[in-house]
Amino acid sequence: MLISRLKNIQQVLKSFTGLDGEPGNEREKYLLNSMWVMLCAEFEGSIRDKVEEYIDLIKRKKEVKDMHVCFLLQNFYGSKNEKKEFTIGEILGVYKRDKSKINNLNFTKNRKVRNKSFSIKNLFNSLGIFFNSQENTKLKLLDGISSTRDSIVHGDYEISITRKQLEENIKTIKDIFRMLKAKLK
Repeated sequence: MLISRLKNIQQVLKSFTGLDGEPGNEREKYLLNSMWVMLCAEFEGSIRDKVEEYIDLIKRKKEVKDMHVCFLLQNFYGSKNEKKEFTIGEILGVYKRDKSKINNLNFTKNRKVRNKSFSIKNLFNSLGIFFNSQENTKLKLLDGISSTRDSIVHGDYEISITRKQLEENIKTIKDIFRMLKAKLK
């Protein structure tokens, strides 16, 4: 779904009338900024959807005893003010819980932004999925994209982006999304 939505953004970019396909007027500049924000929103929504599919898959295919402890702790304790330390009893107790009580709420239904590297790492770590140094480096590319998005959303009129930058970041987002999707299998 993300890939097809990003193709829609690329189609709009092709209609720009300026030099070298850059925005030729204020309307096109506004569209460019809007598409940058949409790039991040589409990525975030697609990650949420994939994580929810993964949780449903784990719930269907695994017994509680075979689930990663991080996954279980996040599910059963994640909404309790982001508890950081657990007793041995709490840790062992998650393996005695009813599998039907596992849901997406403690993973994806909160107000945390999911388009920054630390948020993605925290989300995946809570699922019991971890990143190597090369994957962490790739995830860090999100921070610049997200920072530009934040500037646009908060009305920073000094921010200047180009069509070429957006096209390069679409490739980056696709690459990171493919990596994350593969980790959720």
